[in-house]
Amino acid sequence: MLFLLIGRELRSHVLTYRFFLGFVLLFVLIVSSAVVLGLNYDSRLDAYFESQIARGEQLKEATDFRRFQWRGAQHEKPPNALSVFTVGFERELSRTVTISQWSEPTFGRSKYANPLYTLFPAPDLLYIVNIVGSLLAVLFAFNTVSGEQEDGTLRLVMANSVPRHLVLLAKWAGGYIALIVPFLVSVLVGLALASVFTSFRLSGAEWTAFLAILGVSALYLSCFYTLALAISVATHRSATSLVLSFLAWVVLVLAIPNIAPIVARSLVPVPSPGAIAGQQEALVRGIWAEIRPKMRQAERSQRGTLRDEARHRIADETKRLMKNYLQKVDSQIDAGVALARLSPSASYVYATASLAGSGLEDFAGLRTYIDRYRVDYMQALRDIGEERNRQLEGVSDSDERDEIRNAPIDPDDLPVFVPDRRPMTEILVSADMDLLLLTVLNAVFFLASYVGFLRYDLMR
Repeated sequence: MLFLLIGRELRSHVLTYRFFLGFVLLFVLIVSSAVVLGLNYDSRLDAYFESQIARGEQLKEATDFRRFQWRGAQHEKPPNALSVFTVGFERELSRTVTISQWSEPTFGRSKYANPLYTLFPAPDLLYIVNIVGSLLAVLFAFNTVSGEQEDGTLRLVMANSVPRHLVLLAKWAGGYIALIVPFLVSVLVGLALASVFTSFRLSGAEWTAFLAILGVSALYLSCFYTLALAISVATHRSATSLVLSFLAWVVLVLAIPNIAPIVARSLVPVPSPGAIAGQQEALVRGIWAEIRPKMRQAERSQRGTLRDEARHRIADETKRLMKNYLQKVDSQIDAGVALARLSPSASYVYATASLAGSGLEDFAGLRTYIDRYRVDYMQALRDIGEERNRQLEGVSDSDERDEIRNAPIDPDDLPVFVPDRRPMTEILVSADMDLLLLTVLNAVFFLASYVGFLRYDLMR
């Protein structure tokens, strides 16, 4: 009986223009997005390899070791293959990072940036599911019960002494299958075309993350479908159900996620980057103003020591300043995330971005990795300097000494800048709150539908 009812509901959805237009819309958006972002991934991958070659050439031409220590070198993170479907923070994570011995790491402009994508960013799978998919879920379910009540079909079905819970379960399953099948077909076609026409490939761990992204997307679509079903059960007119469902969609998808950061900025104020830059500049000027009189009075052999002491103080004070600033930023982010989680849309975005390796935790992890890498980088430079000092012992010829001191740096002597992807277990632990919220909301909305349908008045 249940399968017959599901088949009836499925046919009632498939034989409508709504299903056809929804299928075409999802197919065009998802497939074109995968191909366009796949081509963009190709260009970013080429730019990354070119930057690695340029970095090697820069090291070969570095004839002033001390200046190289001061200016440092630029590094980039390899492009993330999953950004073809979920961009997230990939644009921020792909920015160049300048690592030097005497100053804090600084982020520059991404070498992968394309002005066209800045003006007209291609919507990724996350955006399509979050906005278009959730809206289609509402349109598929808003008249599931109220529509049949209006045209009298529901009374005919219930006249056959069919248990109400089976009717409700069939309505949910039939409509959800009609929604999720076009989505999965579109994703699989997009995946196939991106793999054929671009260099996009997924590794073993990335395949697991990709399947998990599809699972979370299905859970998110189910959340809005079940919400619209509950609203349809609570009303007796399709027009009323549509208005209320659309209002709920606007509040949950558009209003709460966009208002939450504004409220968080008011609750947890953070100094602007310009103010922090001003404090850092004042700090540097103050330390050099304090050191310069000592350098004038010191002997020539001691000036280098005083200069190094000033640089160490600047590095320590800057690190302390940035640590306090980042702590305030993290507090503001935590407040914004907590407020945004009032919406399933935010939970879906957070969980999906984390699975793709481009979420908030990944951005924080990159900062931690950069600090760790800088320690290894400075140690490698010290080792190179000490080795050259040992080579200079006993060498009296000035030309030979200059040749040793200014010899090119072998790239193999420096650590490789390759931030690791977080293990899947760690990602799931960090996303457990969002996954739990989506699951609980599905259960709550379905329970509301169930209770409302048991009490539904068929005679109104």
